[in-house]
Amino acid sequence: MEKLSNQIGYLVLQDDGAVIESSGDLENDERSANIFLDLLHLTESVDDNFMPKSSCERISIVYDDHSYNISMSNHRIFIVKLRSVTRGNAGYGTSNSGSNVVFAENESSGGTSILA
Repeated sequence: MEKLSNQIGYLVLQDDGAVIESSGDLENDERSANIFLDLLHLTESVDDNFMPKSSCERISIVYDDHSYNISMSNHRIFIVKLRSVTRGNAGYGTSNSGSNVVFAENESSGGTSILA
């Protein structure tokens, strides 16, 4: 995974929760990996009347000073811990033309996107 300027760490998990790659604050953090995996399993058990059964694709957990951005792609779970930054007029982040997946902050929508 390419590093974003505000990236603090990342985890890449297999869909069964096994850690494939990690770095920074999340390096070899199997405890956090299990918590994120439990959170993803929780999304599958939400009442259909509240949220129709459409598989969750992205989850953002936002704190004052950082956020966790979770996305699923190609039977892998990508978790990136990003430092909160002040938004300006320009976008930031990186894209990757290879098979890896990275996250980029989108200034117009205010969300974090997954780029392939």
